[in-house]
Amino acid sequence: MESPNGFMKLAFIPVPVMIAASAIVATRCLEFILLFDAMGFSGLMSFIEVSAESWLNCFILLASLLIVLIECRAAYAMMRARIWGRRAFIGCQIIVVGYMLLASFEWFGPRIFRFDVETQGEFLTALLVQKIPDIVVLLLLFVPASSRRYFAKRK
Repeated sequence: MESPNGFMKLAFIPVPVMIAASAIVATRCLEFILLFDAMGFSGLMSFIEVSAESWLNCFILLASLLIVLIECRAAYAMMRARIWGRRAFIGCQIIVVGYMLLASFEWFGPRIFRFDVETQGEFLTALLVQKIPDIVVLLLLFVPASSRRYFAKRK
């Protein structure tokens, strides 16, 4: 449902999809604000310096920034009824959870973006608490009938 000048009318986006897409962008921006608040400018600079010391840490830091950008782009695509937006968001979540699993149990090199846990139960609890917003977003995108119809009629 696009207007003659190519812009989609926002009135036709179901509320759950609008909330989910807005929540993706809002939580990602809030994560950066909270990181800056927790670490401060000097702590953030030292974090970047430590990440830049090895190629692998630098790659993981850049990949994490790329994932944030992909998630924000996927949120925009979801508001435009692009089904690949939902798939991209799920793919990003699978990559993030997979990396957290590998890094937390020291099965994979660098120890940035990981949980300090000893058992799988602690890991699952920490992961669930960390991923509650993303789980709610996925539920908003897939469970309500209006969301399913919105993406189904745009194939």
